[in-house]
Amino acid sequence: MNFYRDASSILDQLDHHKGTIKGLCLQDKVRDKKKMYAVVCQTLKARPLLLEILEKAAFWKNEKKCKISRNLLLVLLHDLLFCQRGIQAPDGPIKQTILSHKARFKAELAKLRLSRGALSNSELIEGSTKDQVPIPRYVRVNTILTTTEAVIATLSKRGYTHVSLSDIDWSDKKARWVSRDAHIDDLLLLPPGTDLHNDSLVTCGKIILQDKASCFTAFVLNPPPGSHVIDACAAPGNKTSHLAMLMGNSGTIWALDLDVRRLNTMKTLTQRAKASIIQPMHGNFLELDIHSPQFENVEYILLDPSCSGSGIVNRLDHLVDGPEAGTSEHDKLDRLSSLAEFQIQVIEHALKFPNVRRIAYSTCSIHTQENEDVVATILATHGKEWCLKKALPSWPRRGVSSSGLSQEQAACLVRCDPAHDATNGFFVALFEKIGHEPTNVKTHQPPLPKVTAAQPIQTETKKRPVPPQETKKPKAKKMATSKKSKIRRSVTS
Repeated sequence: MNFYRDASSILDQLDHHKGTIKGLCLQDKVRDKKKMYAVVCQTLKARPLLLEILEKAAFWKNEKKCKISRNLLLVLLHDLLFCQRGIQAPDGPIKQTILSHKARFKAELAKLRLSRGALSNSELIEGSTKDQVPIPRYVRVNTILTTTEAVIATLSKRGYTHVSLSDIDWSDKKARWVSRDAHIDDLLLLPPGTDLHNDSLVTCGKIILQDKASCFTAFVLNPPPGSHVIDACAAPGNKTSHLAMLMGNSGTIWALDLDVRRLNTMKTLTQRAKASIIQPMHGNFLELDIHSPQFENVEYILLDPSCSGSGIVNRLDHLVDGPEAGTSEHDKLDRLSSLAEFQIQVIEHALKFPNVRRIAYSTCSIHTQENEDVVATILATHGKEWCLKKALPSWPRRGVSSSGLSQEQAACLVRCDPAHDATNGFFVALFEKIGHEPTNVKTHQPPLPKVTAAQPIQTETKKRPVPPQETKKPKAKKMATSKKSKIRRSVTS
């Protein structure tokens, strides 16, 4: 029963937004991490259905004295109904209480299957998450170690057909294809659901598994080779290694994170990518001393702070925010307000660095409170020194005009819509210091063709020359600090 209690505890923490599924299941104290991750994901996926069965079976009405928690009940009920071996726990009062309703539970399950025309339990469960948007498997080629052409050649030898975006047959679920992205240099698309986690191209660092929208932040910041850059909330490091690649592995990137475990993950992944210019730092960006000689040449800062994660649709964390999660609308608004205050703090601290000229701010949120409203607040205070630069000009989906932003300012912002852009929901703003025009701004991009729902947008892009690589290993450095409130990051990058 201890395993089920641990799973229930993770679900409780998810309901109170105290972490992500992956982060909580990979904690050191979790014994069988792989099994725990599977149980938590399966229970979340089936939760709407399980709650409906409990309601129709009148469980709580008949068991008024039962003290079992709701999430523990859901985990046990899932295994009772959907696992061949049933509940894998010794007999006890909790197990016996649930087993005493077994016949009623199974009868209600059969009724639901019949009424919804589902041929199996798995089909019934899938029906409760059928609105989840299928997103291509995006892989970013690490040009520090290889070329896009070489990766395509390797995949072609494995049976993948190299096609243009316009030639992809999205209805063919068994097709094996690879295609170049239209907006991000060295980004490739493969069919949705392609599993490459243990692929040799990944384990040797030649490709990085990264959603397209997540690539936007480093791409629009676009620091030239030799730059000094800060990645303020860096772990697990995909955006950091992208910065190193764009810089030709030349310059310095200080990569901060407050979570030691996530920082260690970042070190592993960036070392695998041979991104030798990254200096991992365990610490709080808000405590970084802006007057330290160490950072006097910093001109570019990437900010991807904690957010609600409401734009993420290609993993099960989005189910935590569903109506079944038990969080009131008032609590959600309070949380968004708290996140926005923190996000404003992070941007304002970045603005204080004496020589910073460009700041990229991003979230994987769809809420204006964390996006346009945050940008409007910053411009209201710092609009005389800082302005918005139009990020990714060819991208058609722009920001939302609000009481604090003009249409012209909103047009500088980037938004991604999972239902139409074949990415996770995302937001990017690019701040630039007035009077400091960088020489490497991407301005000219051809117009876009018409876009259909849930298919990637197509344009042509030019290849970036790759400077010679370096092979030094990153070393953690102690940072200079000044006392401020702490960064806490719970949403993965």
